[in-house]
Amino acid sequence: MKERNLFLVTIIIVVGVVLLFIYKKDLIEKIQVFKKDTTVTQEPVRTDFGSNVPADFPADIPIEEGVKTEQSYSLNYVGQKQLTIVFISTKTVKENYAFYADFLAKQGWNVSNKFESPKLSSLYGTKESNDINVTISEKKLDASVKSQVSISFLKK
Repeated sequence: MKERNLFLVTIIIVVGVVLLFIYKKDLIEKIQVFKKDTTVTQEPVRTDFGSNVPADFPADIPIEEGVKTEQSYSLNYVGQKQLTIVFISTKTVKENYAFYADFLAKQGWNVSNKFESPKLSSLYGTKESNDINVTISEKKLDASVKSQVSISFLKK
């Protein structure tokens, strides 16, 4: 009887060790998969162009003639690049919204988000693997009311 109990205890211990080994191996595999799936977000590299439009900003995106670029920069992320320009327009928020909405429609951009109000308007569109965001806000300068236009182009 003692031999039988000893045999059963030995079997239980062996099965327990095997189950523990399988569980530990499965846990280690899950941790490794989690580490692979977890990407480290890297800060983008920013390049400022001051009042110059970046050389690789798409030439087919219209910028009002005769205006000075207030700000332009690129943000280089892993696998994609954002190019942004900001300028003061002589047109109103409403005029710029209509202009860029028409431009995006004619150029085949799929506008998925849009917002229009008297002091702030925006358009967000996609075309192929690129994104565009146009934000127009009211800007009071001297005695006149103009608008500030910000165009961000994201290419992947």
